[in-house]
Amino acid sequence: MSPESIPSTPSGIPERPRAEARFPFHTKIRLEVALGESITGFTADVSMSGAFMESDQPIAGVQIGDKGVVFLEMKEGGSTYEVSFPCTVARINPRGIGLDFESEG
Repeated sequence: MSPESIPSTPSGIPERPRAEARFPFHTKIRLEVALGESITGFTADVSMSGAFMESDQPIAGVQIGDKGVVFLEMKEGGSTYEVSFPCTVARINPRGIGLDFESEG
């Protein structure tokens, strides 16, 4: 891939290539960052290593590199529950926030 064909963010910073395929997935999501900021929205897509969160809430208190925890709403057999993952804010754009899930160990 030539440098000209690498997608970039609105600020002109190249996005890094993704290791896993992303899949469309729509569910409620909540991001809580270390400074106490909490943002809710919906997932647009997910992969094994992250998710893209769309939100109508202002994201002024969140910055690229912030560490936090993401909570995803899951439904199974008529029950609803949350799963959580440690994460890092990887990108921010007008549509929402790109999150990298952090692996344990």
